Amino acid sequence: MTDEVSIERATHDDAEILADISKRAFDSDVEVGAPGKGGPPGYDSVETHRRNIERKFGEYLKILYNGRIVGGTIAFQISTQHYEIFGVFIDPDFHNKGIGTRSFELIKARYSEAKKWTLDTPVWNVRTKQYYEKLGFVQRGIFRWVPGFDLRAYELITDSKYVDERIPIREIGEESKSCFVEGVLESITEPREVFSKKDNRTHQVAEAILTDNSGSIELVLWNDFIRQVNQGERVRIETGYASSFKGRLQLNVSKFGRILILTK
Repeated sequence: MTDEVSIERATHDDAEILADISKRAFDSDVEVGAPGKGGPPGYDSVETHRRNIERKFGEYLKILYNGRIVGGTIAFQISTQHYEIFGVFIDPDFHNKGIGTRSFELIKARYSEAKKWTLDTPVWNVRTKQYYEKLGFVQRGIFRWVPGFDLRAYELITDSKYVDERIPIREIGEESKSCFVEGVLESITEPREVFSKKDNRTHQVAEAILTDNSGSIELVLWNDFIRQVNQGERVRIETGYASSFKGRLQLNVSKFGRILILTK
C-alpha cells in the first residue's frame, strides 16, 4: 500500500486521541532543546482539544497517515489573504516520514486563497526551525507572550504580488480599526495602576510613542503587553484600533491582538 497523508476537520470524538498525541509530541521536544516537558496551554488536555475542535474561530485539522490520526494543527483566517497555523504536532513515532511537509502542502491547497502564512515556534526548537525554513518560511521577529519563552515568528508569502495590509501612522484616524501598524518605540512611560469600572479590576497601563516615516502616535500598553516590549525596538501591532482620550489620538492593541518584535 502506498503511504498516504491526508487532512480532515477534527470531530468531537477525536479529542482524546489528539490530546494523547499532542502530549507525546510536545513532550518529545526535550530532545531538541526544550528546557523540560510541556507544550502550549492545554496541550495535554482532552477538554482543551475538544473546545478547540468546537470553536468557530479557526479550523482544527487532524493529520492522517494511511487513515490513522498521527497529528493535528489549527488554521486561522487573519484576513482575506492571510492565514496562520498554530500548535502543529506529529506523533513522535511517525517523525521523519515526510508527513509534516505533505500535510502543509494539503493545508495550503485547502485554503488556496491564502497568499501569506504565519506561525510561531520556540526559539530553542532546532527541529522546527529547520523544518519551517525548509518549507520556505522566513523569520520576521519574535513574540514574548510567555516570560522567558521567546517564540520565533515566521511567515511565508506564496504570491509575489501580495502586500501586507499595513497602515502608515499618519493615516490613522479615530475610526481606524483592525490596524496593522509598524514603527519604532521611541519612549515608554513607567507603568501605573488604573481602576477600570468595566470589570471592577485594577490594571497596569503605560504609554509609548510609536514612530514611523510618516509620523508618531501614542500607543497604549495594558498589563502584560508592557513587559513584552522595550524602548528602541521596532514592532508591529497586530491588530490595533484608534481611540481618543482627552483630545489625544491613541493606538490600542485589540483584545485578540498582539505585538511582534521585528528582526527583519
